[in-house]
Amino acid sequence: MNRFYRKIVSTTQSFYNVQAFSLGLATLTVILTGGTAVAGSFSGPTLDASNPFDPGIPGFVGPDGAGKVTPNNFVNPIFVGFATEVKDYSPAPGVIASFSNPAKALGGVTAQFDDVVSLGELTPDQLDALVSPGQITLGFDSRIRNGPGADFAVFENGFEFSGGTFAELAYVEVSSDGINFARFPSTSLTSNPVSSFGVVDSTDIFNLPGKHVNNAFVDDITGEVISDSFGTPFDLESLNSDPLVTNGLLNLNQINFVRLVDIPGRGDFLDAFGRPIFDPFPTSPGGGGFDLEAIGVINTTPIPEPSTLFGTCAAIGLGAWLKIPKKNGRSTNNV
Repeated sequence: MNRFYRKIVSTTQSFYNVQAFSLGLATLTVILTGGTAVAGSFSGPTLDASNPFDPGIPGFVGPDGAGKVTPNNFVNPIFVGFATEVKDYSPAPGVIASFSNPAKALGGVTAQFDDVVSLGELTPDQLDALVSPGQITLGFDSRIRNGPGADFAVFENGFEFSGGTFAELAYVEVSSDGINFARFPSTSLTSNPVSSFGVVDSTDIFNLPGKHVNNAFVDDITGEVISDSFGTPFDLESLNSDPLVTNGLLNLNQINFVRLVDIPGRGDFLDAFGRPIFDPFPTSPGGGGFDLEAIGVINTTPIPEPSTLFGTCAAIGLGAWLKIPKKNGRSTNNV
């Protein structure tokens, strides 16, 4: 590891350590005030490091600047891992083949627009018929834990457009056992429906991935290189009072699964405080809806290797055997 890289790692880690307390406190404030957040309180779609609620986490860092996807930059070392396994993929009907490969959600962030899997978009008729929106569940080599600040980040392929963010949103849920899932409490202050090619104000949205920009491409019209990559942070501390946690069905230090559930943006689905969630609607059923690019893990608990686990169990078993009284009365503990 060269000196420049070590400096980047150290600076990045220090930045998130400083943010940890304020981020957790701000998240708690949103929850305890019953959703009375002021519009414009939350982070913007790109670099907004001073925001106390949910500053986007750069997918790439390096000499060309945080969040910039360039040959000189590299994947942010704040991420100690990424999703490694698809546990379930149940998209809405009609997703085309090029956007229906769930393996594209595995591994590191790339910021490539088409390196995603789509959860699909429900039509108005399907919404009226109560068809379930698309969803995907991913697993990890290491358990995610409730550490300081954000514990993981979700990367969609949102982009800035016409003075706002083209953001297709989703709920985020976590589970220890793959059965009981707790949903992160979300806030959406977008007050009106958004057209198919409309945009939202990211500063009105909290705990819903898709609000941050994650794209690297060349604008065909202007020739401008768009190269921003930011993930939406999630802090497990905000689930501390969830019934699944208090009832012992969810261990915030042993998160093995993350599930994303698409939010069709017509307003049928609500945030944690009963407000309708609006995002561009309708979009193409073939590749519309939430597009998952990657999930980066920040705080983790390693899963023991089978050999280590066997050795531990053997040692425990041997210890228990040694404590069993000997029938022949010849124990060396006899006086």
